[in-house]
Amino acid sequence: MAEKKEYNEKLVAIGEMLLHKRKALGSDYKKREKFIELRSQELFGGNDWISPRHLANIELGKNWISIEKLLLLADALEINPVELFSEIVDIYKSKEG
Repeated sequence: MAEKKEYNEKLVAIGEMLLHKRKALGSDYKKREKFIELRSQELFGGNDWISPRHLANIELGKNWISIEKLLLLADALEINPVELFSEIVDIYKSKEG
């Protein structure tokens, strides 16, 4: 049986911030699958750029995001990647632990 990962308040806060930014794009982007599908068509030439499960794990604070995915997600969220990374660092530093 797999061990349950320890709750990480920092990852959860970062995930919540990313989720909020996705939903702020508008009603067409509220569902993860639709967001991924639309952004794939609009920005990435129809190519897969992230799986719904991976995005869910990031938004739920279960996984860190890689630099590669951070850059793609910044494009999809219409945010400068440096600004997004800065927000992530600020959240990470502000949380205890």
